[in-house]
Amino acid sequence: MDIEDRYRAVFENMSEGFVVCEAIVGPDGRLVDYWIREANPVFCSRVAGAAEVVGRRQLEARPDTDTRWISACGRALAGKSVRFEFADAEGGRWYDVHMMRLSDRHFGQFFIDVTARHQAAERQAALFLELNHRVKNNLTIAASLLALQARSQKPEVALALVKAADRISSISDLHTMLYQQTAHDKVQLQPYLGRLVERLSSSLLEGDRVQIEFECDPAEVTAEDAVSIGLIVNELVTNSVKHAFENAREGRVTVKAQSGPDGLVLQVADNGRGMEHRANDNGLGLRLVNSLAAGLGSITWKTGPSGSSVELHCRGRPSQKSEKLGAT
Repeated sequence: MDIEDRYRAVFENMSEGFVVCEAIVGPDGRLVDYWIREANPVFCSRVAGAAEVVGRRQLEARPDTDTRWISACGRALAGKSVRFEFADAEGGRWYDVHMMRLSDRHFGQFFIDVTARHQAAERQAALFLELNHRVKNNLTIAASLLALQARSQKPEVALALVKAADRISSISDLHTMLYQQTAHDKVQLQPYLGRLVERLSSSLLEGDRVQIEFECDPAEVTAEDAVSIGLIVNELVTNSVKHAFENAREGRVTVKAQSGPDGLVLQVADNGRGMEHRANDNGLGLRLVNSLAAGLGSITWKTGPSGSSVELHCRGRPSQKSEKLGAT
């Protein structure tokens, strides 16, 4: 068996789709289109409309081809390693596509079927969504039961129960957001903290004597970090509203989150009396803040006659992104 026969045997019998393409370049030497010269049986049987494109130009056979696809082919022809995921919407399948240079004018395309992996991921996401919904409902019920029980207790016990209910509600807010969005491992901080501050305003403020102001840069954090950040904001805002403004004193509590190159900076400040003069809930709330902050980064406490300020510096946690293309 000569080399040509061996190549043909491999080409015809490989388990993944494979296409041989011939480049069409413009006056500037850049790839603008390509001929589909050969396609093996697996490619023709799996990819929707594949049999019809062999022997034709890509843009003639598929005028709606994504420009990123053509660019990827150009990179492969230049000898660069190209790999991405391709969604064949018409055929309802996903492929891990590898492109490689074969000669000065030819390049190859491997189509590895990863549909089963995507289907498994979709099932996992659906299960996570259902679990998240149930957790959110259970947390809401638990918070409601604590709030209900607080009505029949002594003031100091009632206060502890209400604070516990607020802590649970801050986690429930997070699960509500996770249930409503497609990405379940990342949280957009602005709407999450906005919802939390709005709930605290409704439950803590009476009249307009004290105002809570909120400002947040667009930022994305992990779901795990969002739980800690939410609990910290809940504790600090509650402490300020309840203890910073005595004798019907008017005041302002500010919640500000700024995103920078070194991570997130969260500040909760008020213009009330200093922290050292406040009732401290036996230190439980502030110990909780310090404990949670240790897992996020560092925390700085500042207090004086003009008020108190707490700054939390969260370490940056970059997310990984992968390239995906739709149907060509």
